[in-house]
Amino acid sequence: MEESSPQLNIASTVARMNRQCIIRLTRSSFCFNITDDNVSMVWIELDSDKFFEDYVIAGKSQELDEIHLELNAAMLSKSVTSLKCTAKSVKIKLTHKKQPCLTFEIELPSMSVESRLCVHDVPVTVIPPKKWHQFSEPCIAKYDISLEMPQCKPLKNVVDRMRNMSSVLSITADERGVLAFSVDSDMASITVHFPDLRVFECTTKRSLVARVGLKKFHSFLLWDFIQFSTTKFRILSGRMINIQLELENHLLVKYYITTVDS
Repeated sequence: MEESSPQLNIASTVARMNRQCIIRLTRSSFCFNITDDNVSMVWIELDSDKFFEDYVIAGKSQELDEIHLELNAAMLSKSVTSLKCTAKSVKIKLTHKKQPCLTFEIELPSMSVESRLCVHDVPVTVIPPKKWHQFSEPCIAKYDISLEMPQCKPLKNVVDRMRNMSSVLSITADERGVLAFSVDSDMASITVHFPDLRVFECTTKRSLVARVGLKKFHSFLLWDFIQFSTTKFRILSGRMINIQLELENHLLVKYYITTVDS
């Protein structure tokens, strides 16, 4: 694992979003999956070549050449957070110590000739292939609108002020590239507009409105520590919104939130 890579913050952000998470290991990527009511909500894909100096996995067979693990995200975050000290090297292994574990072997510098070795074991549940389909990413062929997403930091400042006013956030998007976020309460109604956003795709000339849980939307804004190179916001009317964040083909975050009834 590269010392300066941002997976330290990625692991802690995953832990803040949900207690449990799924890790999917393939030959080319290291993926996190967060579910909500047994429905995949967040997909995070890291390019193994970018984030790891050496990366080797072996599945059960050529046809099943990947590994799925379920684990406590908070325990993973604590193990990874320990890397904020000046670790010389880190090895992550799937081991069996009375039960399956994701083992972190952290080599620390020492005043003596020999280095110190710190070991963290995170218990995991190995998910059998017959259950992999339960953690598949939602398959959406076409959205009603897809446009550029404002950067997380300015949007977070807005949504932070709305959190105490309502539990539901209304999001409006149109073909002109205007994205509006609004909340209503007995005391006031607030709407904030982000104009002149790039429109990638739009199937209608009318404005599209999606109402989502404000708490769930706010959890997406925990990603404000990364300046993403590409950000997209999509609406599938009556079903969900999708937010996609990409960092130079090295990191991909896909966030799905189902809409609430009007």
